[in-house]
Amino acid sequence: MSHVDERRELAAVLRDLRMNRQVSTTVLARRLGWSQARVSRIERAVAYAKPADVEAWCRELGADPDQRRHLAAVAERLATQLTEWRRELAPGRRRKQQELRDLEAAASVVRVFSGDVIPGLAQTRAYARVMFAQGREGVTDEREDIDDVLDVRMARHEVMRTKQVELLMSESAIRRQLLPGELWCAQLGHLADLAVSPNVQLGVLPFVAAAQEPVHQYHGYAILGDPDADDTAVALVETVTRALTVRDPQELVTYRDHFAKLSTTAITGDDLRTWLQEVLANTPG
Repeated sequence: MSHVDERRELAAVLRDLRMNRQVSTTVLARRLGWSQARVSRIERAVAYAKPADVEAWCRELGADPDQRRHLAAVAERLATQLTEWRRELAPGRRRKQQELRDLEAAASVVRVFSGDVIPGLAQTRAYARVMFAQGREGVTDEREDIDDVLDVRMARHEVMRTKQVELLMSESAIRRQLLPGELWCAQLGHLADLAVSPNVQLGVLPFVAAAQEPVHQYHGYAILGDPDADDTAVALVETVTRALTVRDPQELVTYRDHFAKLSTTAITGDDLRTWLQEVLANTPG
């Protein structure tokens, strides 16, 4: 059983337990000292039921000891899985950065689309530091030194010297200023240099061309390798709760085609460099 199914099953059992005791969500919330919305979210599997929550729920509704222990064990297992997902998603982990570096080095081409943040391979160290700090929220393992992790992240930029790298972002990533004055100017200057770098095709989807975009932007992703040339090609997608690795060849073709269609309205090359320089000139620094 998948974690999603197990989570839904736990929610259904908790709901049935309440209904069998003929207790409303409002009354149960009052007894537990919670909001009614919290009870409702747990029953709809929208919110995770923590082991302590399940214990309190079962105790208040008079569940038998065996059922209470079983449901608490399920909640404990789900909580452990959630912690692992968060650790895996945390962008500030040295091991994850090393794995990405290896995947990028093995790929014939690297394509990355990002909606509202600058793609990792185009980030300055200061920008990457901010991204890592935001991504570490909720992560329990805080032992890694951030500068050590940043060293590995920045080492990934070497792939742009030897591989074909295509980076695409929305104008939102440029307008969303995550750094103060001088540091932000340095980030924009770095993008302007990348715009005319030999092995890099950098593109920005401008707001003025949004009506001409042939497909929705949907979400960010990275395609490491080409499905027609690399047996190990993958697409990496991150959501709030997990990291997805797509290996199906047809899905990879779909991602590649989506990237190509988005690229048709992007500003690139000298035009992009000029555009970025104009943005930079109007940025307080």
